[in-house]
Parts: sequence; C-alpha cells; structure tokens
Amino acid sequence: MAGVPEGPEAEMLAPNLAYQEGFGRVFLVCAAGRTGERMRDAPRERLGDTPEQERGIVRDEPGETNRIRPARLAAVEED
Repeated sequence: MAGVPEGPEAEMLAPNLAYQEGFGRVFLVCAAGRTGERMRDAPRERLGDTPEQERGIVRDEPGETNRIRPARLAAVEED
C-alpha cells in the first residue's frame, strides 16, 4: 500500500495511533536522553495509564523539554 511506512517507522506508528485513539491527543514525550527503542516503546507503555495520569504527564513533558533546551543552547554557544 502506497504511503504506509515500513520498518522502524511502522513500529512507531502503530503505538502512536493507538495512544491517539485511546486518549484523544497526540503522544508527547521529552526525547532527550532516550534511545530509539525507548522512544518506540514509550507510547505503548503509557497506554495503560489512566486519563488522569496522562494529563499529568502531558502537562509535565513540555516543561522537561523547556528545562533542557537552554542548557543545550548554552553548550552550543560555548563551542
């Protein structure tokens, strides 16, 4: 079927779509420091969360990304 990813992309698509269907929103995660395998498995692991648990996680994930970003920018500027 044209347009359907294969390989690693397909492995990541199915759990992301299941998450989106189950929680009604896209999957958010701070990717910093995570391996490809952890990124692939993260939505599948969180599918068992309650909606309340997910609201807390989704609320905190952008903050984690924003906490890391300035430190990385500062490190690049020092180089």
